[in-house]
Amino acid sequence: MNISKFNPYPEYRLEQWSSLRIQLLWAYQQQGNLPQAIDLMDYHFQSAALVIKGWAKVGTDTQAEQLAKPGQWLIFKQGQRRQQFSSDCELLSIVYRFQLPTGQALYDAGLPLIFDAADAPGLETEARKVLPLMERHVAAGFLRSQQVLDMREYMLTQNALRSFLLELTAVLHAKGVHPYAMNEGAPQVAQALEIINAAEVPDLGKSVTSASIAKQVSLSLTHLERLMVAETARTVFQHIDARKLQTAQDALLVDHDSMKAIAYSLGFSSPAHFNSWFKKRTQMTPLQFRRRGSLG
Repeated sequence: MNISKFNPYPEYRLEQWSSLRIQLLWAYQQQGNLPQAIDLMDYHFQSAALVIKGWAKVGTDTQAEQLAKPGQWLIFKQGQRRQQFSSDCELLSIVYRFQLPTGQALYDAGLPLIFDAADAPGLETEARKVLPLMERHVAAGFLRSQQVLDMREYMLTQNALRSFLLELTAVLHAKGVHPYAMNEGAPQVAQALEIINAAEVPDLGKSVTSASIAKQVSLSLTHLERLMVAETARTVFQHIDARKLQTAQDALLVDHDSMKAIAYSLGFSSPAHFNSWFKKRTQMTPLQFRRRGSLG
C-alpha cells in the first residue's frame, strides 16, 4: 500500500480492492430514538454522523468519551462503542461497511474522530445525496436484505455511498487516520475467506466447514489453520462463526422477522439454540440486541 501526503487515497492491487466489502446499510436524518443513558454495545458496522442539534458522546471501553456538538461530524469506530445522546439530539447519519475480507474495518486506528463540518463541506454534500435514494425505498431504516430493488436504483444508491466514502477518506487522511495495510498473504487464505463470505448462511458450519474449505483450497486443514491464524489471528472456524454472527445481527436489525423465523433461516435447530449461541457471543439475547442495536 502506498500513501503520500499529496494523495489521500491508498493504493492496493486490483484483486485486493475487489475483495473489500463496501455496503450501504442505513441513511437517515432524525431526532430522538437515541440512547440518553450511556450505552455500551458491539457494532459490526461503522457510522458517520453529523450533529444537527443537541450533542453526542462516544468512546470505547479503553478510550475516554468525546463530545460532538452541532456542526460537527462524528466518525464512529467499528466494534465496541460507548455512546450517549442528548434528548434533543438530531443526526444526519450514514451507516456503512468498508471492510476487509476478515470483517475488520479498513479505517479503524484513530477512531472515533470528531471534526468541524466546516473543515469538510463536501462530506455533507455527498451525505445528502445518499438520503433521498434511501428514503425512496425504506424511509429511515436499514436496507432490508430481502428487499427487491431494480438494478438502477441499487447501483445509484451504492455509488452514492462510494462518493461519500471518497470524500470521507480524504478527510480521514488529512486528520491523520490511515487505512489498514493489507499484506501480500497466502492466496489460499484469501480464497478461504472468499468462500466463507460467499456461502449461504444456513450452510455455514454444515456443508461449509473448516475441513471442506481446506479441501477446496488444496491444503491440509492443519496447514490452512496455521496460515489463517498467522495472517488474521483467527481460525477458519472462528471466521465461519463470525460471518454467521454478523448475518444474524443483520437479520435482527434489518428484516424484522420473528426470532423463530430468523433462527431457522440461519440453520439453527430451535430458537432456544439460537438464543444461547447468540448470547454466548454478545452477552445479550437476540431480542436485547434488536432493541438496542436499532439505536446504532
